[in-house]
Amino acid sequence: MEAISLYELNNRIKQTLKASFADSVWITAEITEVQLNRSGHCYLQLADKREQEDSIVATARGTIWAFTFRTLRPYFETTTGRQLEKGMKVLLNVEVVFHELYGYSLNIRDIDPTYTIGDLERKKREILAQLEADGVIDMNRELEFPVLPKTIAVISSPTAAGLGDFMNQLQTNPYGYRFQVKLFPAIMQGDKTTDSVIAALERIYEYESVFDVVVIIRGGGSQTDLGCFDSYEMAANIAQFPLPVIAGIGHERDETIVDRVAHMRVKTPTAAAELLIHQVTEVAEHLEELSMRIQQGAYMLLDLERRRLETLQTRIPNLVHRKLADARFSLLAAKKDLSQVTKALVARQSHRLELLQQRIADASPDKLLSRGYSITIKDGKAVTDASSLKPGDRLTTRLLKGEVQSVVEK
Repeated sequence: MEAISLYELNNRIKQTLKASFADSVWITAEITEVQLNRSGHCYLQLADKREQEDSIVATARGTIWAFTFRTLRPYFETTTGRQLEKGMKVLLNVEVVFHELYGYSLNIRDIDPTYTIGDLERKKREILAQLEADGVIDMNRELEFPVLPKTIAVISSPTAAGLGDFMNQLQTNPYGYRFQVKLFPAIMQGDKTTDSVIAALERIYEYESVFDVVVIIRGGGSQTDLGCFDSYEMAANIAQFPLPVIAGIGHERDETIVDRVAHMRVKTPTAAAELLIHQVTEVAEHLEELSMRIQQGAYMLLDLERRRLETLQTRIPNLVHRKLADARFSLLAAKKDLSQVTKALVARQSHRLELLQQRIADASPDKLLSRGYSITIKDGKAVTDASSLKPGDRLTTRLLKGEVQSVVEK
C-alpha cells in the first residue's frame, strides 16, 4: 500500500476545495467569539445552530484582514448601530481557504448589515414580547415619580464622561438646589455589562428607602456599544425595580430594551440631570404660587375685615341709640310690670296675713279660756297628764279671769 504525507493530503484537500469553491459564497452564521489584534485584523469564531435545540452543528474560523476590515467596520457599525459581537447573526461573503499548516478557514470579504439588523430587531421583539407575557414590561413606568427627587442612586462607570456631565449639571444648577448622589460603579459596555448592572441594582435595593430615583448613565461610549442594553435579564430587573429608573444611556437614534422598560428615557446624562432639576423647579414654583395665593388671600381677608369694621364703626352710634331706646322702653315696660306684680304680691300677702292672724286668734289661750276651759301649770309647764303629778306638787290654774293656787293631795 502506497502512503502519502500529511502535507500532500492537505494539499490535495486544498486544491479540491479551491476547485469546488472558485468563487466566494454567501453564508449565514452566528458569531461565538470576536478578537481584534494590534495589526487591525479581526478574527471570528463562527457557528451554525439548530434554533429549536440551540445546539451547534457546524463551526469555522473566519478572518477579516485589516485592509478589508477598515472598510467593512464603519459601514457595518453605522448601519446597524452595533459592533460585531458574540451572539450576533451575520450574513457573510466568504472565500473558502485551506492551508496545509493551519487547516480550514474562511476569508471574509463582505458583510450584509441588513441581515443583522433584521435578526437584532427580531430578538428585540422576542424579548419585549417575553417581558410583556411576564407582566413586567410596564411595572417601572407605572411607579409614581417622587415629588422631590433629591437623593439619587447612579449606576455608571466611574470614568464615564457622561457621569461628569451629569454631576456638573446637578451641582452647578442655577437655582442652588442641593442633590445627594451616590455612585454604584458598574461596567457599562461589553459582555459583563448585564451582570454588573444587575449587581449594582441589588446593592441599591439594600438601601431602597434611602433613595428617590435610580439613574443609569453610559455617556461617553460609542453608539455601537448598545447591544448589552438589549438584555432580557437586565431589562427584567429594571422593570421590576421598586424605584423609578431614569435611563440616560446617551444615544438619540435607537431605543434599547432598557429604554423601553425604564420609568423615563432621556437622550444624554446631562438631560437626566436637567430632568431632575426641572422636577424640583416645578415643585418650587408650585410652592411659590401657593405662597403668593395664601398671601393674597390674607391681604384680601384683612381688607374685607377692615372695611367691615369701618362699616360697623359708622353704624355704632345709630346702633347704640337704638339699643338705648330699646332698653329704655324695656325698662319702662318692666317698671310697669313690676308695679303691677308688686301690688298683686302685696295683696296676696296681706290676705295671707289676715288669715294667719285669724288662725292665731282662734288658737289663743284667752279664746279657749273664754269658753270655760282652764290651764293647769306646774313649774311653768302645762300639765297634760295626771300621772305625771304626785302628792305635794304645787299647781297654778289659770282661768279667764285670775289664777288659783293648789296643792296635790291625791
